[in-house]
Amino acid sequence: MQSPLFKSLPLSTPQSYSHSLLSRSSPIIVPKRLTGKSDSRFTKSGRITRAMPCTSLVKPSDGNGAVRSFKLKESTFLAAQMPKKEIAADRFIEAHPEYDGRGVVIAIFDSGVDPAAAGLRVTSDGKPKVIDVIDCTGSGDVDTSTVVKADNDCCIRGASGASLVINSSWKNPSGEWHVGCKLVYELFTDTLTSRVKKERKKRWDEKNQEAIAEAVKQLDEFDKKHTKVEGVHLRSVREDLQNRVDLLRKQADSYDDKGPVIDAVVWHDGELWRAALDTQSLENDPGCGKLADFVPLTNYRLEQKHGVFSKLDACTCVLNVYNGGNILSIVTDSSPHATHVAGIAAAFHPAEPLLNGVAPGAQIVSCKIGDSRLGSMETGTGLTRALIAAVEHKCDVINMSYGEPTLLPDYGRFVDLVNEVVNKHRLIFVSSAGNSGPALTTVGAPGGTSSSIIGVGAYVSPAMAAGTHLLVEPPTEGLEYTWSSRGPTVDGDLGVCISAPGGAVAPVPTWTLQRRMLMNGTSMASPCACGGVALLVSAMKAEGIPVSPYSVRKALENTSVPVSALLEEKLSAGQGLMQVDKAYEYIQKVQNVPCVWYQVKIKQAGKTSKPTPYHFPYGFCENAREKNIIID
Repeated sequence: MQSPLFKSLPLSTPQSYSHSLLSRSSPIIVPKRLTGKSDSRFTKSGRITRAMPCTSLVKPSDGNGAVRSFKLKESTFLAAQMPKKEIAADRFIEAHPEYDGRGVVIAIFDSGVDPAAAGLRVTSDGKPKVIDVIDCTGSGDVDTSTVVKADNDCCIRGASGASLVINSSWKNPSGEWHVGCKLVYELFTDTLTSRVKKERKKRWDEKNQEAIAEAVKQLDEFDKKHTKVEGVHLRSVREDLQNRVDLLRKQADSYDDKGPVIDAVVWHDGELWRAALDTQSLENDPGCGKLADFVPLTNYRLEQKHGVFSKLDACTCVLNVYNGGNILSIVTDSSPHATHVAGIAAAFHPAEPLLNGVAPGAQIVSCKIGDSRLGSMETGTGLTRALIAAVEHKCDVINMSYGEPTLLPDYGRFVDLVNEVVNKHRLIFVSSAGNSGPALTTVGAPGGTSSSIIGVGAYVSPAMAAGTHLLVEPPTEGLEYTWSSRGPTVDGDLGVCISAPGGAVAPVPTWTLQRRMLMNGTSMASPCACGGVALLVSAMKAEGIPVSPYSVRKALENTSVPVSALLEEKLSAGQGLMQVDKAYEYIQKVQNVPCVWYQVKIKQAGKTSKPTPYHFPYGFCENAREKNIIID
């Protein structure tokens, strides 16, 4: 179970500059995570480990595994960017075009999805792709409890002290304007902040150099005009000119950009709460970024509209108003991780279907659990709010590509809430198993250690190795990434439930100034599996088959294809590589079997303590032992 005392990291590694199939996966979000981070995690790949070969049981005829004569062509290259063939999602959608995720809502518990990213605008049937964007962390909250009135010139005093001009076309029956302000760097990722600072420093240097040149010119002209400086007045004037030159040169060395402050204004237009931002401090042109020019936004779930701070940052923002206008939530992502995850699960590219996510017809609810103030670490409060939001939006599936080590598996407040969401509200919860392999008992929480969650390991196919990682000699057979975490859990559970492709070139936020990026990790495997689950739920809803997290999980586990002939490989691959088409056939066959939830607990007779870590001392298996157990 995730504890706020432990740092939780997105379980993935961006590989923009590294194509090593064997590099250890790590989070992409903060420059201080499981590694890899650098915010958009463009840099740093982990330590190199040798791949452990395994014999794949996935046959070429299945289109998933050994492709001994694999040749990289344009179509296979594009398909490898967004793996779907490995889990038979492409075959399933080809056979059932209407069951491509339509009617399914996926909650993404992550660092915040950018609704303006490529492929995340609309679904395959024309509906809004992202139906809500929520900051569950509170990191973007602005206190707008201060209320002011506009003067006759439509001017108000902003919270920063700046004079702001209200757009006369904005309706405000009460005449009350709630004002607040925010340091913009508190809303940006470290990578974006560095880029903005660099650009602002460049602009500042240009202006400062112009000022120095002008000051030196004035000093030279004074010296030419006054060959002899006599008298108190002339000495004072020259000293002032010299000090001005010295100061302008010196301030370049002490330059420190604390960041621009943006003003926020909130009001009620008679129907909805609306908000606008003044971002002039971010703009190079004094005429840009004025409050009156900002297109007012209301809560995203009502109109699905977003804004951008400035051309300089190109950062998408969403505004949500709470507490009767007294709190404005400015929602930005805390890393590219969530957008990448959402793209794998459900991106839709009408012009290039091969780049679609697994379930292009599904809709998304973005629940930001990665707190920008904590380097994108999640907190218990953020996780709880995210679960509440998923239930309120009647989501069908939850994906959480976050995790960390834990001392107590399947235990804690968050696990209790997940159990309630799954068992009472019937949501299907999918999560990453972790990137800490290949050692045993390295599965992370909550994905690999919670019984109500489908934990997913990371698989790589020959096509992915060639087309995504650009290996000259890709493996002839599919295998688990070596860094994919392994079970068992310390209380003896298998740990990993199923496996799915753990790498993709998927959408990233607009502020990265690129459309897509390569990342790999169980963070990528989880949304791939989540998209597959969305396909199954879409089909079940359309066919009138009751949807249950238990029936879906049972179908996945019973139809997954083993990745290796070695029995111990189950500890890293679980039941195997998921197969959407076979899982749907299984569901159809057992649809009339009553779905009754029950729980079986096994404990040693006379023992009342909590489960303890497994321990197999030397010679443990040499002698037979008898234990009395109780089954509740």
